[in-house]
Amino acid sequence: MAKNNVQHSRIIGVKATTVGMLQGTFFSLIGLVTAISYTISAGAQFTQETESLLRGLTFGLAHGFWAIIFVPIIYFAIGWVLGALYGVILNAVLETSGGLVVKVANDEEK
Repeated sequence: MAKNNVQHSRIIGVKATTVGMLQGTFFSLIGLVTAISYTISAGAQFTQETESLLRGLTFGLAHGFWAIIFVPIIYFAIGWVLGALYGVILNAVLETSGGLVVKVANDEEK
């Protein structure tokens, strides 16, 4: 049988760069979705303007290819900076308030 031991732990600080990495990764996923939707939109727009499916997809994918590469990188950089700033602010608040108490369950099998 498994026995649950619930313990309380106090978080008194976080590493600001890990918060930045988490937020940067999330922002890059948003940037990737944005770039993919831009690529589809650009392909449809160029297809309509050139009245040729092959030319429209070629021009649209050429623009979209660069967007798929650079937009997530830019979004990541912005997200990382904002996340690191948030991590610094969070550390100041945690130190001032005495920390954040969380419950941690340890499962031990006997």
